Amino acid sequence: MLRMVKRFNAENPDIQALMQRMDWATCYNKLFVAGMGGRAPELFVVHTRAIQRFARAGFLRENDDLMSGANGIDLADLDANVWKGVEYHGKHYGLPLDVHAMGMYYNRKLFREAGIVDAQGTPRPPTNREEFLDAAKRLTIPGSGGRPDQWGFVFTNWESNIYTIMRQFGGEFFTPDYQKCIVNNAENVAALQFCVDLIRRYKVAPPPENFDSWIGFRQGKVAMAFEGIYMLADLQKQSDLDFSGAPVPQMGDHIAVWADSHNLCMRSDLSGEKLAATWRFIKYLSDNSLDWAAGGQIPTRPSRRNSPRFQQMSVQSAFARQVPYVNYLPRLPFIFEFQTEFGLALEKALRGRATPADALQVAQDNINRIIARDREANEAAGRGISA
Repeated sequence: MLRMVKRFNAENPDIQALMQRMDWATCYNKLFVAGMGGRAPELFVVHTRAIQRFARAGFLRENDDLMSGANGIDLADLDANVWKGVEYHGKHYGLPLDVHAMGMYYNRKLFREAGIVDAQGTPRPPTNREEFLDAAKRLTIPGSGGRPDQWGFVFTNWESNIYTIMRQFGGEFFTPDYQKCIVNNAENVAALQFCVDLIRRYKVAPPPENFDSWIGFRQGKVAMAFEGIYMLADLQKQSDLDFSGAPVPQMGDHIAVWADSHNLCMRSDLSGEKLAATWRFIKYLSDNSLDWAAGGQIPTRPSRRNSPRFQQMSVQSAFARQVPYVNYLPRLPFIFEFQTEFGLALEKALRGRATPADALQVAQDNINRIIARDREANEAAGRGISA
């Protein structure tokens, strides 16, 4: 990104973009406070899951009026589900730069040793639940002390991993109007039980305590892991790991995978020359998003993904096959509170401290209380939750 900014500045001497990087743990709090004080930067990045929170607060400028014309971007060159992710009350409040979908990383060496290969001897990643369970069992190697020396699978980020499987099982999280949380439904309970079973019943994944899941994959002690495309850059620096990437296997009756996007968002009061300059920079980043992809990302625009250059990026192009059915987290103004309750439920279930149904029921009750508080606080101002 820094190289892209420098090149833009060199090619556009009348505009100078200054990139500021900040710690992830404080980024959104600082942006929100800056928005409240009217001193936010002209351009900043907001994940799709947080768009509604910032849009409802009035901190973002909509960009529908900028998408057409000579300096516009063809809407046909944006996936509908990705473009929908930045919509709030019928307007769009950011331009998605990428789709950082989750996919499956797998250890090619371990697959070959287990004989999970095609007729040419090439490692063959699983594509469905049956193949996944078979591979996970064959790739789990017993060790001393009752703990395997090698695991077939591991949960990395519980939220993205299990959200994907819940969506594949057909699970829903809210009523269509987002006025009631229904996370404790039969489909989600079954999906979470399947995840628990991978640890407790099938014993092909380690329990979450006392095991660093991603480091385990990087050390060659785990054969399969679901993680985002954003983890690719670090893997590519590791010369002793023979890995590749593939779409997440379909565990249920539905095709789905978790994803998020980095959206280029503008401060709400931009106008005149600053607006024109900011939009020129946004369009430049989007037009040159293959350079961003080379750093371990998936471009939003199909025209870039269909290019020969992108097709040569083997892991990115494999993960990109999932873009038509990516599922973002529910679009909520209280998304961080939802994530906290959802994450706690998953942790309790995976650690065996509660049944999936009981864990999800607690989360559902707490989220519905959050909805009630949000409704009460915002109805007077004419704001609410948007579907």
